[in-house]
Amino acid sequence: MVPSVKNGTIIFTVLLDDNQNEVLRSGLKVDVYVINAIQENTLRIANRSYYTGPGEYDIWVVNSGEAVKRKVTLGESSYNYVEVKEGLHKGETVITSDMNRFSDEKKLRMKD
Repeated sequence: MVPSVKNGTIIFTVLLDDNQNEVLRSGLKVDVYVINAIQENTLRIANRSYYTGPGEYDIWVVNSGEAVKRKVTLGESSYNYVEVKEGLHKGETVITSDMNRFSDEKKLRMKD
């Protein structure tokens, strides 16, 4: 019976809208991105290597030539984005690259 779960793997069938398309050939492999929920009106930031799952993170927020470390609660993610539960506001600029070398700092001055 489909869908089902076996040894921690979800099994389901995918049906194509256009199964007669000329680019389809037997034996091709494809990536399938499964959407299991939709959140509307949600603040989100780019999903990068900093994200390891829902929880609290130290995120660097840029304002007036400074980057300030702030505790932010992140939720679920997609391939491209991470849901912001609390700690950030719309329009704020964040640094999503690796900032581990500044882990002991609380504030950094930005160069132009």
